[in-house]
Amino acid sequence: MIFDIHSHIKRDYKNQEKLEADLLDDMKKNNIALRVVSTLEGKSVPEQNDYISNLVSRYPNELIGCAVINPKEFDSVEETERALNLPGIKMLEFNSLEHGYYPDSCTNISEILEIVEAKNVPVKVFVGLGARSIPQQWIVHTQKHPNIKFIFLHMGCFDYGYGCVDLALNNDNIYVETSNQYEVQILKKAFTKLPKGKIVFGSSYPERITKCSIDVFEMFHIDNGYLDNIFSECFKDILSY
Repeated sequence: MIFDIHSHIKRDYKNQEKLEADLLDDMKKNNIALRVVSTLEGKSVPEQNDYISNLVSRYPNELIGCAVINPKEFDSVEETERALNLPGIKMLEFNSLEHGYYPDSCTNISEILEIVEAKNVPVKVFVGLGARSIPQQWIVHTQKHPNIKFIFLHMGCFDYGYGCVDLALNNDNIYVETSNQYEVQILKKAFTKLPKGKIVFGSSYPERITKCSIDVFEMFHIDNGYLDNIFSECFKDILSY
């Protein structure tokens, strides 16, 4: 049984039912029991979050909703409060690369995280690829909010993977997610240095092929208990599932 903490769904008003069917079919093909889904596409951030809430409410046994917030927008604090009260929304996601800001200097983030902490919701942050998504840019926030569980997506990708592993090792509230991380030495460092409960599986479907995200672990001959923790137990801990 595999739990997937990071996936997206594309938006196409002419073909949305097919995209939803494909997402669910991908889960069946790859033995994904539960999947967290968000979207970065739509008319507006509130519309995107409303769509995700509607989607996961139709498939409550398969899907968990994740709201996406752009802290550059003037109403981002209000949208955070609203989105986290929507049915099925259990996580929050930031993507500084997509929305174009620096996490350590974007003013609304601190107020947003105060709401997140009050609601006891975990946070996913995009890290890797460029100057706006350096893992260390989030440290001011992770240290200010030690009770929030931060998932650093893609384990920092290729640019920042080694340092991302160190941050997870040295900060109790930082976890790393596995999708889009294919650098053997970075993964080897993570599996060697990080204890159980710090690495969580994600597929990054549909941008990445789910089977490839699963099969990457075969190269490392990981202990079954450690692997089970990556595929399911860490997910359960983060989401109190």
